[in-house]
Amino acid sequence: MIYAIYYIDWIFIDTIIIILLLLLLLSVKLFKRTHRWRYSFSNQALEHFNFLKTKDSFKNQLVFTKKWSFIRNSSLNESNNLLVLMISNYRKRKFIRILTEGLCTYGFNVLNLKVKINNISQKVGTRKNFKNEWNFIISTFIEFCERKNIKIEPTYTVVSPSKSLISLKEIFLDDNIKGVILINPKLNKQNLKNYINVIEEISSKPQVYNIFSKYSISLFKNYNFLRFLRKFYPRYPDIFKFSTINKARNSFKNYETIVLSILIDIIENKLHNSKKNP
Repeated sequence: MIYAIYYIDWIFIDTIIIILLLLLLLSVKLFKRTHRWRYSFSNQALEHFNFLKTKDSFKNQLVFTKKWSFIRNSSLNESNNLLVLMISNYRKRKFIRILTEGLCTYGFNVLNLKVKINNISQKVGTRKNFKNEWNFIISTFIEFCERKNIKIEPTYTVVSPSKSLISLKEIFLDDNIKGVILINPKLNKQNLKNYINVIEEISSKPQVYNIFSKYSISLFKNYNFLRFLRKFYPRYPDIFKFSTINKARNSFKNYETIVLSILIDIIENKLHNSKKNP
């Protein structure tokens, strides 16, 4: 009688098992990186209003808005009516969501505005058109709050996590703005011109605060921060304020809470209280 003897290659099987375990570990790590934060707010007290732009809503030539979202803390609506206008593009969505939830949980009202602003020339007519378009957007939002019986202050603070600088000089034409907070702005030639333009007319206007990470990626230092120090500080210490997070990278990953605490301190203690008690 002939018996068929089968030999099992345990080395091959162990290799397959090790490869599968490594793939599992890599998948878990990738999942944690991409889904570290919830896509919905964890604070159930936050009330969320979405607005999608329609073709007939705005016929703007300089300010293009694609989506609005207004978030407030319904449990604290009588205690704090301060408005934060978060201007951004479609990058850093998770970072913006973290800041929005933190600010609203603390008690601020946040209007997220995804917007593209065309370059503003120095012509008087162009600047006037920009001011009209910008004021129309803000007034439309204020009217919405009135219809919803939401109490909110007409003044606001601008926070911009985008690399490209918003048109500071033109936005400062709005008397209701209290200040601007820029997070890791990119200081290229065009943006430097915007900064210089702001300096020319900012003597009686709100302050510009900057939050920088010390590094861009890995161990490379943040060139924009170094250029900011070289070009503007200490030449204009009374106009341009700044804070830096020493161990943070450009994405501010793992340092979102520190950024949030800096924002709250600037908005509440340096901008809001300074207006009450000049």
